[in-house]
Amino acid sequence: MKRTGIHIVLVFIALVAINFVASKLYKRFDLTSDKRYTLSKTTENIVKNLQETAFVNVYLEGDFPAEFKRLQIETKQHLEELSAINSNIKFRFIDPIDDAESLIKEGLEPSRLSVQEGGKVSEAVIFPWATIEYKDKKENISLLASQTTGSQEEQLQNSIQNLEYAFSDAIHKVTSETKQKIAILKGNGELEDIYLAGFLLKLRQYYTLAPFTLDSVNVHPQKTLEQLTDYNLTIIAKPTEKFSEAEKFTLDQYITNGGKTLWLIDNVTAELDSLMQSGQSVVINKDLNLTDQLFS
Repeated sequence: MKRTGIHIVLVFIALVAINFVASKLYKRFDLTSDKRYTLSKTTENIVKNLQETAFVNVYLEGDFPAEFKRLQIETKQHLEELSAINSNIKFRFIDPIDDAESLIKEGLEPSRLSVQEGGKVSEAVIFPWATIEYKDKKENISLLASQTTGSQEEQLQNSIQNLEYAFSDAIHKVTSETKQKIAILKGNGELEDIYLAGFLLKLRQYYTLAPFTLDSVNVHPQKTLEQLTDYNLTIIAKPTEKFSEAEKFTLDQYITNGGKTLWLIDNVTAELDSLMQSGQSVVINKDLNLTDQLFS
């Protein structure tokens, strides 16, 4: 009887010890064939870069459709996993209803969802958002993937699969001390900014953008090159006018000195109006004088 009592005590102590260790460690076992729930090395490195406490508020608490409980649970598990990598991540779940007006002012727009219960369809409003605050920076994190087609269930599944990117992207933004610089080349008939609006808007979240011309290259070639080398990347978006030898030489030297270039080239001219009206169009090759620059 005494031995049985000792065994019970030992089992109890073991359970307490296991529970204590489990509370300190978190490991999510991914049994999916494509390892969709396994964090990438990139995400791990981004999370490890947090040197001070990052506060995450998740507005998935309160009364909302049952199917979106999955998003709440998956978000919590994902944050637990991130917190296990770096204890500087602190998070809490908040009911947004009492503070809805101020959240909307901060850009956290609510989503309206169709809910079917008991054969009736009703509308529910949720705030599928999180925020992260780090030092003097703050970022909003959308937890509901935007979708124009497909079912609500598909949208939910896409949102769950997007959680890693959503949080790692936000952490990267708040931990980046300086932004790299990108030059948008002008002067050779490149696309106007209005045609690149969405592209440039997205880039501005991560980089400093500025227009740059090679107009002075004939008069001040060395100065032009020095100014261009201040940029980490140069984007040449659909030029339509021929590049001079001096311009090509400057770009070549820029690349030689470590600069990167993104060429968005359309090497032919074709009228869309003609194609839509008759189903045919005359295609004319553009002579941009870039063959030796790009293919030699």
